[in-house]
Amino acid sequence: MKKGARKLISVALTLSIVGGFGNTVSFAAGDSNSTNISKVTVTFHGDSTHSKGFTWYTSLDSKNSDLQVVKKTGAKRPDFKKKSLLFSGSSTLSTNSQEEYVHKAVATGLKEDTEYYYRVGDASLNKWSEVGSFTTAPKKGAFTFIDLADTQAKTEDEAFLSSQTISKALDTVPNAEFMMHNGDVVDDGVKEEQWDWLLGHSQESLLNTTVAPSAGNHEDENYAFIDHFNLDVPENSATETGAYYSYDYSNAHFVVLNSNEDSEQHANFSEEQIEWLKEDVKAAKANGAKWVIVNIHKGPYTTSNHATDDDIMGPNGVRNQVAPLMAELDIDFVLQGHDHIYARTKPIKSDGVASVTEKITETKKGQTVEYTVNPDGTIYLIPATAGPKVYYKNQDPVLGKAYYNLFEVADENHAAIYGPDPSDNRRPVRGQIQNFVGITINKDKLTAVTYEIDQNKNNAEPYIIDKFGIIKK
Repeated sequence: MKKGARKLISVALTLSIVGGFGNTVSFAAGDSNSTNISKVTVTFHGDSTHSKGFTWYTSLDSKNSDLQVVKKTGAKRPDFKKKSLLFSGSSTLSTNSQEEYVHKAVATGLKEDTEYYYRVGDASLNKWSEVGSFTTAPKKGAFTFIDLADTQAKTEDEAFLSSQTISKALDTVPNAEFMMHNGDVVDDGVKEEQWDWLLGHSQESLLNTTVAPSAGNHEDENYAFIDHFNLDVPENSATETGAYYSYDYSNAHFVVLNSNEDSEQHANFSEEQIEWLKEDVKAAKANGAKWVIVNIHKGPYTTSNHATDDDIMGPNGVRNQVAPLMAELDIDFVLQGHDHIYARTKPIKSDGVASVTEKITETKKGQTVEYTVNPDGTIYLIPATAGPKVYYKNQDPVLGKAYYNLFEVADENHAAIYGPDPSDNRRPVRGQIQNFVGITINKDKLTAVTYEIDQNKNNAEPYIIDKFGIIKK
């Protein structure tokens, strides 16, 4: 999405907020012609330079799945009647909402690095969604994306808070061409009302960006994840618990894993997925990918509650089984969710030891960034949470000094200063701190800037808390 596009194209929203955070927030979207079209998402599907995937929901009176796409020109309003490409998709009854159809369609044959307007709906009924926009991927050149995680919300007002994080992230990083989500989109995936909350309050944002989500453990059953995203998954792969897939963007290859599978050798992963991962990365490197980045919900290296879970640190846990594979496959960067705290590691080798690194600093426009040069190993990042729930730092002695020496940043949760949550003193109070990361890849350089939102200061506007990067010479 080009700068300013999200501001220019708006969805009709009615928000009724009583008394601020912690109270009732109600949502209504669209005009009389689009009220039964909701939960629109745009995803990568196939060749990212020439296609996109779309998902939306309707009531049962609209079974057709039509997608109109128009190349953006100088005109203020897109002309769908004369210039649009029309694509037809398919609809199925929602698995977890029997009064709704799930519609999916794919736009193909698009031009690379080009911005388009679109709308979804039912042409036979002349019912259409609000107008959205997307940009196809370039074959080469610099690009920027946003990473965030764990928007999961127990109530509608918490979902509204998460939607504000998404909106502020897109405003803060206006040149972001897509948004990566590290899982736990909602708190209980089989409760469709929670998808209504999060996707509804985020609809204006999601209409005008592409999302690349991974499945979290809170949407790990009954097709709750795949029903909301049109993803190009490997043939015959299981999708009841989530999905794994990959896509290329400029000179980078992105792998999105599903950590909701299990096998005898791998906690959280099937043997089929692990073999697919190996072959997928091998093929990407053979095709010339300069960067390989992984999106995983249950990551191996975190600093909070889940760092000592058996499926993470046990004999067949992610840290012992999958992390060595990341280094062996020469994965550059792993983006994680699940643990609701901010932390990042040094480059970690296949033996679980952090490598000695060369670092340089660069200053541009008053911002100084420290880059790790040609890291021997994989760097892991957990971007804390974009939603309400946060965890304290894990103080279990079983981790020890050697484990925390693997990290460049391993602070106590920034929400800890506001005290324990009244309903659960094992955690900091909910809803005070949110985070997201803006990441730019430009040839052989990756630059990441981490932002924080504190609801109690800076007018709840994002500010920078961390900057780092990787250079591959």
